[in-house]
Amino acid sequence: MTAIDTHSGPDELIERPPATYDLIICCDDQILFRDHYETREKRLSQCVGILTGSDLLTTTITAERASLIHERRDVHATQGSDNPDLVVKEIAELCHRWGVQIYAGTTSKRNRDTAGSEPGAVPGVLYSVITEYGPGQIAAEHFPDRESRIAGLVDRAEQFFATPGQIPDFVLSDEKRLAALVATFLMPAAISLTESVLDESDGVYRPTGIASPLGEISSPNNRAG
Repeated sequence: MTAIDTHSGPDELIERPPATYDLIICCDDQILFRDHYETREKRLSQCVGILTGSDLLTTTITAERASLIHERRDVHATQGSDNPDLVVKEIAELCHRWGVQIYAGTTSKRNRDTAGSEPGAVPGVLYSVITEYGPGQIAAEHFPDRESRIAGLVDRAEQFFATPGQIPDFVLSDEKRLAALVATFLMPAAISLTESVLDESDGVYRPTGIASPLGEISSPNNRAG
């Protein structure tokens, strides 16, 4: 998966950092904050800062609750923990009780070889996941093959479940249903799946069609939309 991008096309992502650490904070089914960071530590610091020091959640995160958030972070710091993701997870579990949802994901670039390609070769096709969080807030994730895209969607979907193995098989086997599941958790965000083919004459990727937002999950007994 390539680095997440909020403005550019797929051809502009090749030189992005190898990974970004994404943070989304929601309350009352609305996305209040979204950004991505170069390190897990920066994400944790920003997460705590937004929850306890900004005016986005002043009516929900009281001084007492802010103190509990700081306490969770400080306990790990005192113990010398080097796992900021665990701290974010515990803070997310704490905030869930108050109606605040925290989504923390990792968007990473993996130079996976494709069949018939030289190791590290630029893929001929990019399989993309486009997430539109709102006007002007578009994130693009790009994969070298369909299997990688499915794995990326599974990773995103499992972030929303307390334990693994909760996603039905009929969803796991269909990337459109997987995308729709992620979109359901991120409402009102919309997710689209697209493909782009490398134009070797000028070295850019060109879309093969128009993406359609995926907003609902069909049951296995319904005809696919």
